[in-house]
Amino acid sequence: MKKSKVLLAAAAVMVVLGVVLMVMPTPGEPDLVCAPDGAPSSGYADGDQDDCPVTIESANEYNDWASGPRWDNIAGLVLVVAGVGTGVVALVKARRRSPDAV
Repeated sequence: MKKSKVLLAAAAVMVVLGVVLMVMPTPGEPDLVCAPDGAPSSGYADGDQDDCPVTIESANEYNDWASGPRWDNIAGLVLVVAGVGTGVVALVKARRRSPDAV
């Protein structure tokens, strides 16, 4: 019965850590830099800065940020799934070892 309790405690810790990782805020979006007059631009405009054209480097940095994987969310999901699986295993083991089990 002791192993089951340890597994259940480990499962609870994994689920809590996973949820914390999933709801934790990610780093903020990068600032867009306006292109100087006559310089090449990305074709995008920044609405927060009077629709000024955005530099290519700034647009690439923003697109990488927007489309990149959120590693903390992925790790949180993996921890929650592993925690739920561990909890199920612990409950099944406890039920099988119990003398009252049918």
